[in-house]
Amino acid sequence: MDSMLELFFLPPMAIGRLGSSDAPLASFSWAEANTRHDANETIITPALSLRVEPDDSVAPYLPDEIDFKDELGRIRPVAPFFELWAKMQSREGGTVDVPVTLDLLKHLGATPHNVSYEITLANHKAARRAGDPACAFSARVVVAGDNHRRQELLAFSPHTAGQEPLVRPERPIPLGTFQVIRPVPNKDEGRGVDRSILRVRFTPPAGLVYGPPTAVNGPAPLVMPGVYEAAGIQFGRVHEIVPLERRILNPATVWSRYIMMNGHFEDPQPQDGYDGAAVGNFQSWGCVDDTSDGLIVATLAVHGRRFRAAARVFSSPPDFAPDRRPFFSIGDDIADRELPPLPTVDAETFKVSKEEIVDLFHRAFETASLFNLDAIRTRALQENRVRLGKHVGPPGRDEPRAGGESMTAQDTPYVDRLPILAPQAPSRFSGAGFELPLPYTAVITHVHAALKDEAVLIDFLRRRADAVERVIRPPFGRLHEIPVEPNAEADPHFRDPRVFRDQLHDMRMPPYMRDANLQPLSLSWRQYHLLIGVIAYLRSTAPPECSQTSAINPGARR
Repeated sequence: MDSMLELFFLPPMAIGRLGSSDAPLASFSWAEANTRHDANETIITPALSLRVEPDDSVAPYLPDEIDFKDELGRIRPVAPFFELWAKMQSREGGTVDVPVTLDLLKHLGATPHNVSYEITLANHKAARRAGDPACAFSARVVVAGDNHRRQELLAFSPHTAGQEPLVRPERPIPLGTFQVIRPVPNKDEGRGVDRSILRVRFTPPAGLVYGPPTAVNGPAPLVMPGVYEAAGIQFGRVHEIVPLERRILNPATVWSRYIMMNGHFEDPQPQDGYDGAAVGNFQSWGCVDDTSDGLIVATLAVHGRRFRAAARVFSSPPDFAPDRRPFFSIGDDIADRELPPLPTVDAETFKVSKEEIVDLFHRAFETASLFNLDAIRTRALQENRVRLGKHVGPPGRDEPRAGGESMTAQDTPYVDRLPILAPQAPSRFSGAGFELPLPYTAVITHVHAALKDEAVLIDFLRRRADAVERVIRPPFGRLHEIPVEPNAEADPHFRDPRVFRDQLHDMRMPPYMRDANLQPLSLSWRQYHLLIGVIAYLRSTAPPECSQTSAINPGARR
């Protein structure tokens, strides 16, 4: 008889996306278009999906189309399923991973009643800002494996005597729902989906903001990009902060009195999660949203032993560009943390490495196609101006340029095509005209589109290797790379958070984008060194690719 060694969830981590519709979004996958008009473009195609039936079981189906909103215009939430799996060992000693089904439970002498689930979700953003645990709020539900009713996840603020809870138990914040799916003893052979697998589903909330009774109306600040506060007489339109029905939070907490920009530089980093006001003295409005992250735990008791599985779940805003892939994803971040060292790019590994780099440049184009380069350049250069004004000591060598000369003809040798495609005088602001209101944004396609093609990209990496190495912003170095004492000047191969020049924005790729700590964004350490490895390999080998492509793309530097 096979014995169980381990219990686990697949997937081990998933992201739910907020939406107020009652009907969750169907599944889709990325594909590459093959038509003449949009060749090489990433598109989305419907994928096999699961629908929860009235009896709480699932039925597979293939949608005809993907609707991101329902008939009433409400955004459909992304509600991930989690399957329970087990690692089984045979008498001969071999192991195999299998889904936990009704048949497997019967084989183990168990039923769904022997399984219990626990989900815990929390939002600690206000608590982290204010330094008060009572400003966090969380929801916890324990469900038996044979209880298939949808469970509301109602969150409130745990607190002790003397603490003011932000969210009172009698006025909780909904963080979504959790459901144990009913396994049924039959298999849909047409779709290849085993409906007897033990599954659970998390459905995120609508994506709402909650506040205290005082969060009624507030002005929007009229500020330039990169400026934190407008002049006292300048205010934008007055908005309703929180609708009356959601002004349910306790106004007597530390969060309602919190001031971020207090001049003491004690605000937690990163600051991009601050839910407050950017007017007046920067006092918080005391608001929070219904995003959260948490843990799903399954426990199975068989033969006097208890097995435990855990999966991470997050809820986040909707994806408004589903056919555009980020060049730096959670998957890239996880891959960057892998313990084995990055393999050397050689004859054996070149094909796989090349495919990854081609995909990276494709994703870079898709990312660049989403933003207003003129606006983020202005914001970044204004942030440079503020940082330079506060900095004491030498700022470091101004290469690439960090002022108004950035990404202009004076930013040599980092730029060569932009002065021709979009000539600009040195300034933080774009020299826009009636016919070309966004000059930098308009040339993104001309610079990046050709590099989606593998032959063009490889040819470009061969011919312009030095330019590519110069124009790609290096990541922050790992501990073994960073010297004990910081260098006076920035190192071209890695960044040091103690070196002031490494904190300034410039036109290196990705240009003017920020990471979670408001620092210039870069590729991951792994992506950067894989690209450098591919370039080094191309330098050392004769060009086996289409050498005639040199006429296709005479230069793709900015």
